[in-house]
Amino acid sequence: MDLLFLLFSQIIALPEQPDIQLEIIGQASANPNWAFFAPHENENVTNHYVISQVQDKGGVFVILRQHGERLIRLKIDPFTVKIDPNRIYTEAGRRKNIIKLNPSLRENTYVFHRAMLRSASLAKLILNALGGKDKSRIWVAIHNNTQGYRGDDKQGIGDISIDLYHQKLAAGATFLIAASEPKLDEDDLFFVTQQDDYDVIQRDGWNVVLQHPQVVNKASEDDGSLSVFAQKKGIRYINIEAERSTANFGTNHLQSQSQMVDYVFEHLLQPSGQQTTAQ
Repeated sequence: MDLLFLLFSQIIALPEQPDIQLEIIGQASANPNWAFFAPHENENVTNHYVISQVQDKGGVFVILRQHGERLIRLKIDPFTVKIDPNRIYTEAGRRKNIIKLNPSLRENTYVFHRAMLRSASLAKLILNALGGKDKSRIWVAIHNNTQGYRGDDKQGIGDISIDLYHQKLAAGATFLIAASEPKLDEDDLFFVTQQDDYDVIQRDGWNVVLQHPQVVNKASEDDGSLSVFAQKKGIRYINIEAERSTANFGTNHLQSQSQMVDYVFEHLLQPSGQQTTAQ
C-alpha cells in the first residue's frame, strides 16, 4: 500500500460489530459535493482507479468491507444473519432483505429484531460517510455484474443487462421508466434517478437506465436500495455498472468502467441540468 493511499484513507468500524468496516478515502464535504460508494466488496474491478481519481479531483470514496464477499453477515449470537448491504436504507427494504436471505428466520423473534436494528445502524453509518441527506449531494455507486443474464440463451449468469432491462420494461416493470437502445456491451451501463442525467448519458452514446420516480410512493418497489432512498430524498444518484469475471466466466471490464468513471467526472459532476455533452 503506497504512502499516498495511506494519507487519504481511514477505517470506521460499525460499533455493534467491528468486523464490519467502512474504508473512507478522501473526505465528504460541500465542495466538491460528490461521494462514490462501493457497497459490495467483491465488486471491485475499478476501485483502485476511483481511488486515484478521488485523490486527484476531490470528494470521497467509501468502500464497505467485511470478508471480501457480496453479502454482509450480522453476528447475532448464536446466529448469523445475511443481508445485502444495498438493501438496507429503508425499513421496508431491510425487512424484505432479511426475509429473502434468511428464509428460516421468523419475524417475531429477538434475532430478527436485532438484525433490523443493526442493518439500520449500518445504513446510518454509510449515509453519514457519504455526507448525509443534503440534496445538493451527488452519490455515485460502483457496481459490477456478471456476464449476460440467466435465460439469455448465451449461457449468461447475471441479472443486470441493458437487454434484460428492455425485457423488464416491455413486461411492465414499474421500477423503470426508460432504457436506452443498446449501444455498447450489454453489461456496461449507467443506472440513474434523474431525467437530465438519463438524457445526457443516452445522447452521448452510453447504455443507461432511468429509475421510475414512482418508487418513492409505490410500496412494492421499495427494496431499500440506495437508488430508491436517493429518489425519496431528492439526491442525485448515478450507478456505474460493468462486467466482472466470475469463476473463469466473463471478463473484468476495467477499461470500460474506468472510461465511465472519467465520463462522470468530466460531464456529470455538476448541478443537475448543467451537464455537458461529450464532444
